Amino acid sequence: MLRFISVFFVFVSGPTLLHAAQPYALRKEIDLPLGAGLLAMKYNSGSMLAQTRAMPRDLSSLHRSEIPAMDRWAIGFYSPRLSALSSVVAGAGFLIPAAVNLMDIYHGEQPWQGAIVDAVILQEALMLSSALSSYSKSIPMHSTPLSYDPNVPDEVKRAPQNASSFFSNHTTAAFTTAVFSAYTFQLRHPDSELVPWVWGGGLALAAGVGSMRVMAGKHFPSDVLAGAAVGAFSGYIVPKLHMRRSSIPKGKDGPEGKSDPRKWDVGVSMPEGTSAVGPSLLVRF
Repeated sequence: MLRFISVFFVFVSGPTLLHAAQPYALRKEIDLPLGAGLLAMKYNSGSMLAQTRAMPRDLSSLHRSEIPAMDRWAIGFYSPRLSALSSVVAGAGFLIPAAVNLMDIYHGEQPWQGAIVDAVILQEALMLSSALSSYSKSIPMHSTPLSYDPNVPDEVKRAPQNASSFFSNHTTAAFTTAVFSAYTFQLRHPDSELVPWVWGGGLALAAGVGSMRVMAGKHFPSDVLAGAAVGAFSGYIVPKLHMRRSSIPKGKDGPEGKSDPRKWDVGVSMPEGTSAVGPSLLVRF
């Protein structure tokens, strides 16, 4: 509900965002159906995963030999401390888009409502990646690596979250946030020297989360690789869907051209070359 309130607020009362600062935008023809679909996926996948985790498990039937050789080496790791640290690091990844937006706002390179736009689009990307992870985990292909370790207490093995391992939701969320942050930063600042640093820092942080999930005994390497792929896809495709469709056509309309008639903005702006003492409402269709 809060997400839809945010969308409505940006549509109705936010300023028109400059193309140079915000090359993507919220659009009702995309965000309303997308939001409804993602909410449905989120609750449906969560319900399916809960049913899978509630099923009784026979730990005696688990054997190392059923795990592919490329993943088998991960059996034997068990660290609750690393598991908790991976959650902290994954959460810290959310500081990257927040820091980038604050920097842009501080330097006057985007209005503060641009941070709301980013927050809504990132939430959509995370809902997509989380739902895909939950759908996959609702199919019990194999348990977590620690479930195959004879040195791990049975009560730990029987924890609901250890019932299914493929694929890593922590890694998925970390890569979704990392790719979203770097991609949107690059769109807003294509010539910035910080672009490779934002990409490198975000992906390194996400890779660290995936590595810790393996070393904590919570996931196999294939779980992490799949989570990274799905997260990267989600972090890229969702902002890509929000790219502005306006253009500057060549021809008789002059150098300024015309706005794409399919694009619309509702917001507040200060028209240049006028003597207006305050902002005025701008509506373009």
